[in-house]
Amino acid sequence: MVNLHANPEKKEKQMENTLYRTLRINQLIANYATTSQNKCGFFLCRQGEGDVLFNNRSYHIERGVLCLYTPYTFIRIVRRSDDLDGYLLEGETDTVQSVLSSIPVMNRLSIRTHPCIRMNPEQCQRFEQAVEMLHSRTELMCRAKKPQSVRLLYQLVQTLLQAFCLEVLEIYFDSVPVEELPQNREEKIFNRFFMSVYRNCLKERSVLFYADEQHLSPNYLSSVVKAKSGRTAIQWIETITMIHAQHYLGSTQLSIKEVAEKMHFPDQSTFGRYFKKHSGVSPSEYRKGPGE
Repeated sequence: MVNLHANPEKKEKQMENTLYRTLRINQLIANYATTSQNKCGFFLCRQGEGDVLFNNRSYHIERGVLCLYTPYTFIRIVRRSDDLDGYLLEGETDTVQSVLSSIPVMNRLSIRTHPCIRMNPEQCQRFEQAVEMLHSRTELMCRAKKPQSVRLLYQLVQTLLQAFCLEVLEIYFDSVPVEELPQNREEKIFNRFFMSVYRNCLKERSVLFYADEQHLSPNYLSSVVKAKSGRTAIQWIETITMIHAQHYLGSTQLSIKEVAEKMHFPDQSTFGRYFKKHSGVSPSEYRKGPGE
């Protein structure tokens, strides 16, 4: 439950962590990818077009395409137009589960096999209205000062989130699914590599590990990765490792020692040297931010 005496910024963060969060398309692009962890979510393309990877399946998206995903789904924008815009909205599994329990099991499985659908203009409007209602009540809750108001608005947002899920599911089952895009062998190798690095780099940071996963030689994997992305395999491993490290330092209360342990470095000093080598600043300097 949200701390009723927290300041507005802290309440907003607690609300986001407790019930749902939104992630703009530019944040997803900046982080190269994301993993839904223990959450279910919805991705809406609002303009532009591109190709998005959901785990190891690729789909073409454009305005009006809505994608649903389940816990621990890996999401990456493979290709995009300059004007691509959209956002992710994720809800706690417990909140969504109460809604999904009323859906037949076979229908629930279809979400995994056909995650993307094409909405008509009326459905897009319904979706946008539901999102706007959810966000406006969340903002109202974050501005509330009286504990009773915070408590009631928190419960209201919970109810709106469940209603939003029902709205989305009704639209999903009443729409035409988007077919999966074909991938050649090299694309499959690169996509599997990228997904695995994002999920495993806290523990595994050698090219050999990722090559062995796909029964490939490290040199062949590196050549495919370089050809598909312009970066070597080790460069991607280092980049994604740093994204995780910067997240823990900038967005959590973990100590630097705890971050080092979470990322399976031998000790804090080794983590500090690794971080400074790839960012130019120490973990403590990064956490302080510019000008502090």
